[in-house]
Amino acid sequence: MATRPKQSIAQKLNLANVAVSNALSDPQIGKYLSEYGYKTPKLSEGKTRYEAADVSVKLQVAALGEKKEASARQDAAEKRARTAYQDLSQVAKAVFKRDPESLAALGLDHSMPKPLPLFLTMAAALFDNASHTEAIANRLAEFGYPLQKLSEERGKVAELSAAVAAHESASGASQQATFEQNRALDALEFWMSAFVKVAKVALRTQPQLLEKLGILKRNSKTKAQRGASSKAAATREAKKAQPPAKG
Repeated sequence: MATRPKQSIAQKLNLANVAVSNALSDPQIGKYLSEYGYKTPKLSEGKTRYEAADVSVKLQVAALGEKKEASARQDAAEKRARTAYQDLSQVAKAVFKRDPESLAALGLDHSMPKPLPLFLTMAAALFDNASHTEAIANRLAEFGYPLQKLSEERGKVAELSAAVAAHESASGASQQATFEQNRALDALEFWMSAFVKVAKVALRTQPQLLEKLGILKRNSKTKAQRGASSKAAATREAKKAQPPAKG
């Protein structure tokens, strides 16, 4: 599910907060708006939608952060589990080089699987069969893999399995949080769209009040700066009107 740019979201939330808060707190603005149906209950509805959107954005940010952390934990766990698998498989292949039946029992008659789901299955089979098949366990114990170590290394596979589940859960939560965020923002934007249009009508003779709502932005240029372009254009026209110099 697509996420919206955070800067754009922040700007929309800020505009809504300024507009609704000042509309509720400024009696003069309230007087003009009330004539067009925007009395306290209707303005409070806008405040409620703003607060819901603000909360949803914060929850989405938190959910996305948890998803990234879960992804990092899964990556680290996968690295440990694949290393454990590779180490044991190399030792086992050396020990049972002339015993294809034992290698097949360990699932080592094929290379290490790359797809994660298949790897989890084959890694669990490798360590479980190495521990539970007495003849194989006894031979591996002679080469640095007693049952305790096999159990410890098997634990890395279990950790990866748990990390995968946690990452999937975090991904689902992130998608849900994004959905809730977009729904709350859509509701706020719908309300604000009508509010801004009506406010421009209600306060058309009061630009300073529109500015207080954050709807009207005043020109920041000075009077001299605003007249500079006109003056430059007049100068150019005057030069064009002058007769050409005589040779």
